[in-house]
Amino acid sequence: MKPQFLLIFSLLISSITFAQKITIIKCDSIYKDKSITIKLINFDDERDGYDSEKNSILIINQKLNGKNSVLIKDSIFSRVQEVEFKDFNGDKIKDILVQNISDVRSNWTYNLYLYNSQTNNFKKVIGFEEIKNPTYNTKYKIIESHVNSGKNWAAFYKIKNYKVYDYNIEIIDDGSVKSEKEYKKALKKISQKQ
Repeated sequence: MKPQFLLIFSLLISSITFAQKITIIKCDSIYKDKSITIKLINFDDERDGYDSEKNSILIINQKLNGKNSVLIKDSIFSRVQEVEFKDFNGDKIKDILVQNISDVRSNWTYNLYLYNSQTNNFKKVIGFEEIKNPTYNTKYKIIESHVNSGKNWAAFYKIKNYKVYDYNIEIIDDGSVKSEKEYKKALKKISQKQ
């Protein structure tokens, strides 16, 4: 009787612990009348996210007319289980960012899922999780990465066919007049490549 009690007790504790690691977000205010829900299930918080480790399952779900459809199901790493909504392709529709890692200087990376309103679906951007502190520059339609490091620096990217394209331009980003000139020079070089 005692071993059965211990087994039942441990299963109960496991299920309670597991249930506390589920994040559910209803996206009605972001994707109006689409009934889209995000579920992020964390199954391991012991890993650090490097070397392509996974610790979570992301499910983007839609329920319309009583029919449940899974739009995305992906194994990812997410340290803090944070989800953000920002436009990263210039279509004025917010995309889904799921926090990936945070390094020792608090440079965050994200998994990015672009929303396509015509197909009512999402697609993951390959390689986006390598970009630290990404922001979208609407004027130049590029992604900028401003990294806090021993020497702060910036790099520039673009999304092409759901993959990250690296312009291979890095500049010192220390707020000086010289770095501001380098930034403008980098943007000019990028606009000539587009």
